[in-house]
Amino acid sequence: MMQRVGRINRVDTDFDKIYTFNFFPTVQSNDQIKLKEAAESKINAFLTLLGGDAAILTEGEPVTSHELFNRLISKKTVSGEDVTEESELKYLNVIKEIRDKNPDLFEKIKRLPKKSRSSKIDISNPDSLITYFRRDKLQKFFISGDNPEANEADFMEASGILESSIQDKRQKLHENFYDLLDKNKHAFVFATTEDVVMPVKKHGRDSAARLLIIVRATLKNTQQLTDEQEQYLKKVEIQLKEGGFPKQTAKETLKALNSINQDLTNPFKVLATLQTHIPLRFLESHYAEQITVPFGKREVILSLYLTGEKNG
Repeated sequence: MMQRVGRINRVDTDFDKIYTFNFFPTVQSNDQIKLKEAAESKINAFLTLLGGDAAILTEGEPVTSHELFNRLISKKTVSGEDVTEESELKYLNVIKEIRDKNPDLFEKIKRLPKKSRSSKIDISNPDSLITYFRRDKLQKFFISGDNPEANEADFMEASGILESSIQDKRQKLHENFYDLLDKNKHAFVFATTEDVVMPVKKHGRDSAARLLIIVRATLKNTQQLTDEQEQYLKKVEIQLKEGGFPKQTAKETLKALNSINQDLTNPFKVLATLQTHIPLRFLESHYAEQITVPFGKREVILSLYLTGEKNG
């Protein structure tokens, strides 16, 4: 695909726009010709040749062939738009560049102590605190401010807030830093409590727990689903068990599922609803990876206080 685009989109082309059309078979047709599987097998060979460099895309493992296949057929890749603008690759490329061009800085970053904290001006999120937590390979970001409870941020939202330039001057920590940190800690503990996905008393059942029950029930009725569809449901189940979804995502997804009422017994309706409300990026490894030990020690990795004006 990339070779074909390169062959027609030449530097000296007479055309202002180049259109590339990719036609892929339907699920039923692909069951017969296995085009996608053939492409993925070639991608697997490609990843093997990449070696260690591929591991920079995620922590601990290279990008999967399925993930790379989706990126290859994405609108941004095919249209030639800048994929680093709104993708996690933007930040991973920054890390790779630091690693290759400034190894001393890379080493310094690696050795930063846990619970590191700082402050900067951010008029978009004044008087708030964002904290990065980790428990084994599960990573979460919470941001707190005037609201009674902290809100969970996904990877891209958190990265955008944490991103700083050399010109950003460090500000003094505000006196309510630790109060906000306690809010974030409480939210993280709540999100990573193992009992949260277990059936409890009638009025104490969390959205993620109810969602998990529906997903598990659907997984018992997958005779008509494709292997890919069943794999999607299994990934959702794993993420729910490991607390990988933002609380708001679980809540909104459950609300959508409850609205289909009797159709909850229809695996296709449940699957369509899940796919509408749970984007594929929530199933990627930086939200919650499969781990042999479900939960270990909770850690505060770093916190950044955001102030609306200079305080020192």
